[in-house]
Amino acid sequence: MAADNNLDGAGEEDLESIVKGSLASEATIVVQRDRWAFVDDAETIRYHIKGGEILKEEVLGETNTGDPKVLKDFIEASVEAYPSDKLIVVIWSHGMGVDDFDPYNGKRERYFVPKEEIEEIAISYDDSAKDFLDNLELHKALMVDANIDIIGFDACLMGMFEIAYQLRNEASIMVGSQHLEPSKGWDYARLLEDLSLEETAKEMGASLVGYYADYYEREGSHDTTQSALNLKVIKEAAKQLDDFAKLLLENLESKKDLKYTLLSSQLFNKNEYVDLVDFVHNAKARLNITCLDFHADKLLDSLEKLIVANGTSGYSMRDAHGVSVYFPTQKRPFKETFEMYEKLDFSQDHPHWVELIKWYYA
Repeated sequence: MAADNNLDGAGEEDLESIVKGSLASEATIVVQRDRWAFVDDAETIRYHIKGGEILKEEVLGETNTGDPKVLKDFIEASVEAYPSDKLIVVIWSHGMGVDDFDPYNGKRERYFVPKEEIEEIAISYDDSAKDFLDNLELHKALMVDANIDIIGFDACLMGMFEIAYQLRNEASIMVGSQHLEPSKGWDYARLLEDLSLEETAKEMGASLVGYYADYYEREGSHDTTQSALNLKVIKEAAKQLDDFAKLLLENLESKKDLKYTLLSSQLFNKNEYVDLVDFVHNAKARLNITCLDFHADKLLDSLEKLIVANGTSGYSMRDAHGVSVYFPTQKRPFKETFEMYEKLDFSQDHPHWVELIKWYYA
């Protein structure tokens, strides 16, 4: 629970919800919570919670949740102290998907344009340390000596193809949101009361998606998404996406055709994140390219296997199918974001998607 930022109050409420939900749960729960510097007790505390009670509190002093070693040590120490047959790791904080720009540096510059075009961004992770986990560090942090059944993100915008590919060897199922999350986040009380520990990782992932969707469908005041992705099959989906991007690169003549296809698709986060399933369907419908349907259908088949469950609420999220991909549609990508994006495993292993973005902005 990386709450050393403006989400600290939400962390307090979620901790209470976790204690409440644990009363009817057989799960052993360990929470490590780093608090904002502006509260009275800003130290990091590790809690052992079971049966509606906090059984143990361990004060760790100030920690930096932007240091991958902190997350790695937390997971491995918890597994050693409380051995179990199944392991769910939930990372609770702000999230920005594949945008790994350092917000504490203040300024950003666009790619391929003069330096004077800048933009401010406001997002926090660990305000005391002025640090955060980028996706390369997240991968290192999750390379633990334990089998993670589910990696969950109670954070915004993490339901992305590239992140799932980055973590393909570190867990079986990934659960996260394509869209912004409300500050209330996951419904921990319901989750802990109802989740069956007898279920497989895929079944538990689908249950988590269902609880989240029900929570915000009942509330009716937020547009939300949540999905569970099967990391065991993402390598095939990545290959099919690479082939699809290669076909577009070789056959697209007009950048406008690609632009309007992207803009007609479900978008998230300032039009930089695109629903991959919706985009492929729109490409089939709009682009007149020989053999496109064949490659599109193979990609859609692999995405259907990847997306274990998907739930949405709100009219504006009606075309969110469960997994997003990075493609800035209207403004040139930020230089820092794009340079980090090129370092991700997906860009390194399957380069045609990033080459398509470069072609679009060349």
